[in-house]
Amino acid sequence: MKKILIIPLIAAIAALSGCRTHSELNEIAIAEMIGIDRAEDGYTVTLQYFNTDTTGGTTAIDSSKPNAVNVSGSGETIESALEALAYSSGKSVMLGSAGVIVFGKDAASDLADSLSFAMSHYTGNPRAYIAVSETTASDILNVKFTEGNASVEKLESMLRNAEDLGLSRPVVLHEAAEELCSPTESAVFPLFRLSENGSELTEEGNSVTLTGGAVCTSDGYAAEVTPEDLSGLAMLMNDGAKCEMTVMYRGKAVRVMIYGTSARIIPGYADGRLYFNVSLSADCKIVTSQLSDPYAERTAIEKLAGEELCRRIRSVLSKTANALGADTAGLSYKIRSGSPSLWNTLKENYRTHLTTAFFNVTADLKMERFGVMHG
Repeated sequence: MKKILIIPLIAAIAALSGCRTHSELNEIAIAEMIGIDRAEDGYTVTLQYFNTDTTGGTTAIDSSKPNAVNVSGSGETIESALEALAYSSGKSVMLGSAGVIVFGKDAASDLADSLSFAMSHYTGNPRAYIAVSETTASDILNVKFTEGNASVEKLESMLRNAEDLGLSRPVVLHEAAEELCSPTESAVFPLFRLSENGSELTEEGNSVTLTGGAVCTSDGYAAEVTPEDLSGLAMLMNDGAKCEMTVMYRGKAVRVMIYGTSARIIPGYADGRLYFNVSLSADCKIVTSQLSDPYAERTAIEKLAGEELCRRIRSVLSKTANALGADTAGLSYKIRSGSPSLWNTLKENYRTHLTTAFFNVTADLKMERFGVMHG
C-alpha cells in the first residue's frame, strides 16, 4: 500500500543525521528548515541552515553577511538529493534541528511505495512542523523576512500564533507519521501561500500567508480547506482548544472567544450507514462588540456562536470524510475503542463508509457572566 512522501524523508533524515563529534562547526550545515519539491527526474531538497561565517571574533554576528543560507540538491530519491546537497555545499548535513519541513504541492502529491520503518527509527526532530506550499517549497524557504535570523523563525511564529488563535491546527512530524498510517492514511497540513503585496516584513516586498490546510491522503494531494474548517477540526480533536470567531447579530459584528472545549463522539451503524453523534461543550465570552448593550444579548449570541462552531465542524467533515473518505479527525479510533465489533464490520471498506457517513453535530456553549467587553 502506498504512503505519502513524508516516509522516505524520515528515512533520509535517519540516515544522515547521526552524531558527528569530530566535525568542526563551520564544516556542518545544521538544518533549520527543509523544503522538498518534486522534479521531473526525482526530487529537489532545499536546506536552510545557520551561517557560521557570520560569527566574528569581536562581535557575535557579522551583520554584513546573511544569518541563514539556502542550498539545494537534486536526485532520483530524497536520499540522493540530500547527498548532492552535501556535496555541493561542502558541508556535512545534520537535520535533527529542523523546525519546519515544507512540501511543495507536487511533492505532496507524489507517493512512496512502502512504509520501510517505524517512527522509532527517526533520530531527528519529531516535533518539527509539517506544512505544504501552494507552489514549491523553495518559494517559501527563499523568502527573506526582516524579522528574526532566518525564515524558519517567522514561519514557526505564524504556525504557533495560528494555533493560539484557533485558526489552524499545526501538525508535527510524529503526528503526521501516525496519521498517515491510519486506516484512511490521511492528514491535513497547514498550507502556505507566497504572495506579492508589498509586505514590510520581507526584504523583497513579497509575503507568506497561511491560507488554510492541504488534505493529503494515500491518493496524494487531495483538496484544500479553509482556516475556518481547520479551526473546527482543532476544536473537534483537541480538548481545551480555543478559537475566536465573528458572528453577526442584528446586522452588527460580535467577536466571540470559545475556549475550554470538550468533544464527545459516539459512532453507530444503522440501515447500512455509518453515523456519528458529535456533542461539544465549551465556555465562551464576547471579546468585542458593536452592540450598545451586549449583556442583554448574551443568550442570543451564545446560541449563534454554537451554531457557527457546529457549521465549521460539519464543513470540515463534509470536505474530508464525505468527499474524500479521509479520516482527518481520528474517527476510526472512536469506533475501535467504543465498539470493536462495529469496527470489524466496517474496517474492510471503512473509507467508503466515511463517504456516506452522517454527522449529527451539537454544541452546548456557556457564556461567562462577566465575559463581555465593549469594543
